[in-house]
Amino acid sequence: MFGKYLTRLILIIMFVCPFRMNGQTLKEIIKTLAGEEKEETVKKVPYKEVLNEVITINSSSNEMFSGGTTRQAIRVKLPSGTKKWYYRITPMDVTSTYSYNPRETFFSLLTNNYPLFVNNRTNYGFNFYIINDYALSELNAKRAFNVYSNFTREKTLGFYGECNLTFNNLMICLVNPNLKDGLKVIVEVVAYGDY
Repeated sequence: MFGKYLTRLILIIMFVCPFRMNGQTLKEIIKTLAGEEKEETVKKVPYKEVLNEVITINSSSNEMFSGGTTRQAIRVKLPSGTKKWYYRITPMDVTSTYSYNPRETFFSLLTNNYPLFVNNRTNYGFNFYIINDYALSELNAKRAFNVYSNFTREKTLGFYGECNLTFNNLMICLVNPNLKDGLKVIVEVVAYGDY
């Protein structure tokens, strides 16, 4: 008599209360047995590649005689939910065709938690600024322009850094102060946040 009630109690508990078996609920087990698809869980990725571009910055003499420009500004389009972003700037000679291997891109290094590095391909320095789009007209007119001074580097070689500014009008500005030698620069930006 007691065994009969115990059996009924166990059956009621099994079907009324969800239980876990190897991380699955009874509902998931029944769906699996019935051949229904299991709901996929989406893993959140905290990094997004925002920019990976090669730009050319002419020398002053080339700007004067060939119509090039010694200044370039690249818009940083941060996705919604960005908390901070990382950048890597890699200079090289203007004739170079160098590019990072897929496993060496800045995005790959950050997402796989590999050591960060910059492969400088020239000895010529450049100036680096983070500006907003309000400063763009002054930059193009070669007047003094406003910069975020915490992120300024002048006469520098390649480097990587982190920026906590998340405005939607930010730009990376590169200036070549060299009179006769132009540069190519690989500009990489990776955003970090809730995506």
